[in-house]
Amino acid sequence: MASWDTIHAMKIPTIRRVSLCVVFAFLTVLILTPVSSVEAAEETVAVQPVERILPSGAKALLWPRPGSGTVLVTVAVSAGSQDETSEMGGLSHYLEHLLFDGFDDLDERGVTEAFERLSAYMNAFTREQTTVYFALVPREDAVATAGLMAGMLTRSTIEPATYEKEKKVILEELAKDHASPDGLKEERLRTVLWADTPLQHPVGGTVETVTNTTREEVVRYWKRRYGPAGFRLLVTGDLPVEGLERVLAPFAKLPATAGAPAREDQLEWAGWGEWGAAPAPEAPQGGGMPAMGMGMGHGMPGPSEGPAGGTLALVLAAPDSLSKSATSLELISRWMEDPSGPLAAALIPEFARSLSVVRTPREPRDLVELRIEAVVGVNPAALLARALGALAAAASGPEDGEVIAIQRAWTGKRALDGQRLHYAAVFYGDALASTRGDLAEAVEPVEVSPVDVRAAAAELLTGAGGRTRAAWLGDGGPAERSPLPDAVAPASTVRRSALDEGPLGSLVATLDNGLTVGILPETGSTVFGIHLLVADRTLFESADAPGVSDFVHRLLIGGTVLGGSRELEGRIERAGFEIKPADSPVIPFDNRYHVPDFSYVRIEGPSASLADAFEILAEMVRVPAWDEEGWRVAVDGHTAARKADNRGGEKAKQLFFATLLGAENPLAKPVSGPLDAPIADEAEIRALWENWPNGYFSPDRLVLTVASPLPAGQTLELIKDSFSGGPAAEPRRGPYPVPQPAAIAPTVEIGDAPQVTLLWGRIAEVAAADKAPLLVAVDALSDRMTAVIREREGLAYRLGAGVRAVPGGAWILSASVGTRPENTERVAGLLEELVAGLAREPLSTDDLERLNARQRRSRMLRGLSAASRAYRVGRALFEGPSSPLAVDEAAYATVTPAQVQAAATKYLVAEEMLLVVTP
Repeated sequence: MASWDTIHAMKIPTIRRVSLCVVFAFLTVLILTPVSSVEAAEETVAVQPVERILPSGAKALLWPRPGSGTVLVTVAVSAGSQDETSEMGGLSHYLEHLLFDGFDDLDERGVTEAFERLSAYMNAFTREQTTVYFALVPREDAVATAGLMAGMLTRSTIEPATYEKEKKVILEELAKDHASPDGLKEERLRTVLWADTPLQHPVGGTVETVTNTTREEVVRYWKRRYGPAGFRLLVTGDLPVEGLERVLAPFAKLPATAGAPAREDQLEWAGWGEWGAAPAPEAPQGGGMPAMGMGMGHGMPGPSEGPAGGTLALVLAAPDSLSKSATSLELISRWMEDPSGPLAAALIPEFARSLSVVRTPREPRDLVELRIEAVVGVNPAALLARALGALAAAASGPEDGEVIAIQRAWTGKRALDGQRLHYAAVFYGDALASTRGDLAEAVEPVEVSPVDVRAAAAELLTGAGGRTRAAWLGDGGPAERSPLPDAVAPASTVRRSALDEGPLGSLVATLDNGLTVGILPETGSTVFGIHLLVADRTLFESADAPGVSDFVHRLLIGGTVLGGSRELEGRIERAGFEIKPADSPVIPFDNRYHVPDFSYVRIEGPSASLADAFEILAEMVRVPAWDEEGWRVAVDGHTAARKADNRGGEKAKQLFFATLLGAENPLAKPVSGPLDAPIADEAEIRALWENWPNGYFSPDRLVLTVASPLPAGQTLELIKDSFSGGPAAEPRRGPYPVPQPAAIAPTVEIGDAPQVTLLWGRIAEVAAADKAPLLVAVDALSDRMTAVIREREGLAYRLGAGVRAVPGGAWILSASVGTRPENTERVAGLLEELVAGLAREPLSTDDLERLNARQRRSRMLRGLSAASRAYRVGRALFEGPSSPLAVDEAAYATVTPAQVQAAATKYLVAEEMLLVVTP
């Protein structure tokens, strides 16, 4: 299973609030006033988490988080890849899969449907020291969901036939990982970094270890590591403490057991004070598949691809004296990762393009992990020596102002994270499993003083060579493991209109300049979400500069006329909000939409910063002035995005759209441009951007939506203050060429790719009365694909069916399966059988009710954060009446089995589907 890395927010320590009227008057007057959003946020009284110890010995944390109507039940089990022998690598991950496959009298399908009937989203992931199971459910069904989870974890059947079937699914997952450059890179880097230790093998194991592991070995491991006394539970959500305590009832009934076996101290392992090297793996042909459905899979996505030039990884083990200093270690890590911090000053741009620093909670001691992406041609020994010198020089720690700024930014981020219940298991799973004191410290760390942080920095970074290990992936480096080079100290540096009813409960207006506004009133909320949609992305680009809009979006945070990239990032951080101007690798339920028909900017933050967010967003769009660093960062991001757009799943989608819409249709273009196209220069950037109100961000092409804590009228006035101006206009969309589907699907050379993607679908004009039944039919197809292709046949790890609206009103109906090449013919045949079955026989009433519950779950998951809710309104406004989002819950509730059968017969016609198979 791939790992999940929590991304730190931007952490620049300078800010002033800037009046936009000054910017738009070309700085004739400058008015600066302090921002008070953080101070205001700190005055809010939050309900504190409460710890309980259950009769079994399990520990539980109850954390009320009102407002969402949902509850998250998380169980962290003391069982991870570190606890396996090398011969049985991947055993913990294997067991994670198997526990979904049946307990008591429920088989795998029974378990899935039991959760679905509760509208519960259930998933899990495996890490080095823990396996975390979590379920997100409407609060009224939280107790029943906890009962299912307790049964899964302690009364699993692990039938022999199921065991062998799940083995095939895991081998498919490994094939997917090995089809990814990121997966191969992470696996090789881990092997070098943790050579001859329990962390050397991948979390998911290898084909050999998974194949050879027996059912009896898995069952023994399960009984040894899954004693309830070792469980750590987090029950959080929209219930008071008393209600959350009732959710614990099924776990309180479990028998008392011995705790999980103690783990060896990491410092007892070989390799500290040493480093090793290996060449970077060659990119495999292919590269995964697009995510076109939301199945129940147990995996988590991996990190994004870094720029070429080699990768250096370092790990520092915390000394014994910092065993209870998690907060200080977290702040030190964030300070060292800061673009204005000591490591960036010493390494960028001479030695490195980028770096990250993450505190990893572990038992019995935490680790601090550094990842440095080197510039091309760097000497790895020189880079490592400079990095070690920079770490030693940082032992004096951050200044008072830096500690205060970073701690406030982290407090703001935790406030945002707290509303994202669907992320809580990922955010807190490792910390929950490894916390050595009160469980509350895993979710609500205590505040520490600058003096405490500096003392911890001295303990961590002084004389750390014996607690440091490193690995280099790329050209050069030692031929065998060698002592770390002598540290080289870095050079001394100075630290541096009227509102009408709209879709999804929104209120909408159009400004005089054509800008479309959608406001989702959420009066009293503590956070806001903004989504700025720019229509007709690839259609608007010049044929001479394909992909230039992606570059433009990455330049948005490159600076404005008020200051360069660092000044802008500092103002954003001090205002306490987060901004996402371009797409990044997929995050579960975070609505990844790297699409050719629109681009976007999204912002989330505390309610007190909403006015600042509008002002800074308008400033970025209207008066850009990027600096050298902003340009370099944009080039790096655009280059990485272009690589991703021209391989594997993204390439498959482009070919699929070209087949359905025509090769020259703008929607068939790679969003970031063809791989062989030159990167746009400044002249091409300026030609697209132009000057407000003309160019790419002209207001008549914008849809600005906000989930607002302020009254709708007040919110509209704030938007007018920042985005009014320009000639009168109406909203502008298209025009797009008429779709020209190919007569036959193209043939693609598969070569020796370890996995292929099957994309099967058609474009159709769907009558309004058929939309709700057809959406249910497509959901039923996705459900049956999971039941048959994955669960019965074991032929795929990730698959699904979906609907996508395209400009003009038509829908693309599609099914997607990632599988090994030898399974292609069988999978294609099964898809035809499944759609034929939907047309031949109506759904049962029970299945229809379950699918409606699944739709409720999907809407719940995709509307948990304020920015996601704003996105849904924006997309509904952009797509208009043809949008699948225009089909509301009431329409689903009236759909009958006969209507679903009729829609499947009319639209899911195998003879009209085109099949595209790509590596």
